[in-house]
Amino acid sequence: MRRVALFAAIAVFLGGCSLLFDENFVAGDAAMKRGDYEAAIGHFKIGCDENNDKLSCYNIGYHYYLNKNYQEAVGYLDKSCKAKYGKGCSLIGNMYETGEGLTQSYTEAVKYYAQACEGGLYESCENAANIYENGLGVPKDSAKARAFIEKSCTVGIYSGDSLKCYEFGNYYLENNDTVKAQNFFERACDMRYAKGCVKAGDIYTQSAPKDYFKASNFYEKGCDLKDTDSCYKIAILYTDKKSPITSLQEAANYFNQACSSRSNKNICYQIGLLYADKRGGVYNMEAAKNFFKKACDFGLEDGCNAAKRIK
Repeated sequence: MRRVALFAAIAVFLGGCSLLFDENFVAGDAAMKRGDYEAAIGHFKIGCDENNDKLSCYNIGYHYYLNKNYQEAVGYLDKSCKAKYGKGCSLIGNMYETGEGLTQSYTEAVKYYAQACEGGLYESCENAANIYENGLGVPKDSAKARAFIEKSCTVGIYSGDSLKCYEFGNYYLENNDTVKAQNFFERACDMRYAKGCVKAGDIYTQSAPKDYFKASNFYEKGCDLKDTDSCYKIAILYTDKKSPITSLQEAANYFNQACSSRSNKNICYQIGLLYADKRGGVYNMEAAKNFFKKACDFGLEDGCNAAKRIK
């Protein structure tokens, strides 16, 4: 399905950084905020025509687009695109793809989507991929489609697709390319997709040489995102004396987070076994019984049986 992002007339929030922007854009933004749209448009037009300011060019182009003055719109949007403002490229790509205000051309659409993709708009990467994947007005090319989809997760200036990063991580992991897999998992984790953190940590515990410190960092990120597997695994590294965790109490805190709901009943049981193992670094039969009871409360019969055996 084609994904289109519509953009507000004001491209950025100035906050305390107005000195970074063209003075005409700043003046136009102020005029917009006080409701003087005519003055705003005048400032944006000067900013674009005289200073080639990409934000001013985009805003005046978007104004013409909303008013269906497509010839003027394309001229200004193209100037913003050439100044490497991805949103201008993306909107022209959309116009070419849909035939709104321009003669429909998938060849031109994908060209502009590609520029927007390079400029950091992940949705444009996906739009370009869709055209190649389905052969819409261009030769069908799955390799190009996949390249754009991969880029949709890595460009990330405005946003990014964390699930696609994770899926590509799995794809490369299944094909034994752990370097690429790790890159995608770490990217997914950076975008707060917890399962990516877990997989990134797992690779560090299985790689040669192993890096338990980095693994712990990713498990900790996953745990902070409420992923119980991550909480469990960082505590496990402590029990194996392979973690930067410095205290038994810290490990216990992670175990408690890992055993937090009915869906974690098996984890609760496994934690109980760890505490019940005299050979481990966390031997504590009272704690073992508590975790077995939690597993039991969550519906695991093995947890009930194990709790009963501890006097």
